[in-house]
Amino acid sequence: MENLKKILEVLNDLIRINKDREEGYAKASRELTPAEHNLRSAFERKAQDSRNNIIQLEHLADELQHQLEEENTGDNESRSGLTGRIYNMWSEVKNFFTGNDKAAVLKSCADGDGKAKSCYEDALNELQLPEQIHAVLDSQKSQIDASQREMMELASGN
Repeated sequence: MENLKKILEVLNDLIRINKDREEGYAKASRELTPAEHNLRSAFERKAQDSRNNIIQLEHLADELQHQLEEENTGDNESRSGLTGRIYNMWSEVKNFFTGNDKAAVLKSCADGDGKAKSCYEDALNELQLPEQIHAVLDSQKSQIDASQREMMELASGN
């Protein structure tokens, strides 16, 4: 049961990370000029990817919450060092979608996606995850990794 609590807390951290990421890409998209429609499209796709991630993570968290309620023994066990740390790692770069220089914004986006990917890697490496949850997190990490590579390529092309 303690492992389920840790997993639920990490899923909630990843939900918060994706909400911040979605908000950041949406904001960056709104700040582009009409001439930058290709970049706007890329940012809007990334925001949508984060919204999709949130839906998947919330579904997994709801399932875990239901399991915990069924197994609840009234224990108040201590929290793991991993939980909360994942979101704290992200918070350091949460505002990376700012700036007026397009190349700097793209580099910041790539850096932010790199940090988000690291948060996923920590969750995957430090917790014993059920196969279904591991598969979802690994898939989302791969998608964020691809996003980071795309942002780095766009940044180096400008």
